[in-house]
Amino acid sequence: MKPSSRRLATTLGLVLVWALAGSGTVAASDTTAARGWHGEPLPAGMERGSHQGEYLWTRDRSVMVYVPAGPFPMGSATGPADERPVHEVVLGAYYIDKYETSWLEWKRSGLPYADSPDDPRPIPRAPDWGIHDDQPVVNVTWGDARAYARWAGKRLPTEAEWEKAARGTDGRKYPWGDEEPSYDRAVYRGHPAAETSTAPVSCCAAGASPYGALNLAGNVYEWCEDVYQRDFYAHSPARNPVARGEGPNRVLRGGAHVLEVEDLSSTLRYRLRTGDRTPYIGFRTVVSGIPEPPG
Repeated sequence: MKPSSRRLATTLGLVLVWALAGSGTVAASDTTAARGWHGEPLPAGMERGSHQGEYLWTRDRSVMVYVPAGPFPMGSATGPADERPVHEVVLGAYYIDKYETSWLEWKRSGLPYADSPDDPRPIPRAPDWGIHDDQPVVNVTWGDARAYARWAGKRLPTEAEWEKAARGTDGRKYPWGDEEPSYDRAVYRGHPAAETSTAPVSCCAAGASPYGALNLAGNVYEWCEDVYQRDFYAHSPARNPVARGEGPNRVLRGGAHVLEVEDLSSTLRYRLRTGDRTPYIGFRTVVSGIPEPPG
């Protein structure tokens, strides 16, 4: 093949990869797809990371972790009415960001933002403590979060995907288990960092979820794809549920640095209007795994 033909083939291949990646549901890298840490075929645009169990999504250079397909118990028997009933949900495999989306990642996207907390434009703006590259991007609406996900070839997690990534399959209360929260596990009201700002997205390693994701309890609330429906658990599908529609509120999960310890439960459901932006709301993103043919 002539050099010019090789370049053309490479260009066409890249165009195909990013076309497939646009919805966060992507194809395998090639017919003999590379394999991940768990033996799964890797989506196009995904690489094994430098540390065991970590993956690199090349578009935004985010570190991700793998959540395998299968069932988990969603909801709480003792929480508020909108967390009941506990019900089994079966999800396909997916990858979720290990960290909340940071200001550095937002800057890489080229999407607009404002350095001043007083900027009147309807774009993400600096919180009172300023923009720090290693802290979560905040003051983002649901639409802002989706815009970033589209740019990155990813998507927002469904509420069910968020909960499974946070608590695994054993019904635990918090990402780390059932032990009460502590400052080495989560950032919430009273935490030294919370007195003045959010914490770096890489903080609180002791609070890692069963799959290795950090800060799924505290620091910032995280947008999910779903419309908030108070009674959704009573009639939600058993497989890959997501509440679609045009309702005014979208689901938020995870608690925040300005909230109390009681708000850190992995089953707690919160909601705000899609256009709301506050300094305690951020997000993280997901990529769908590749379904493998039956053995």
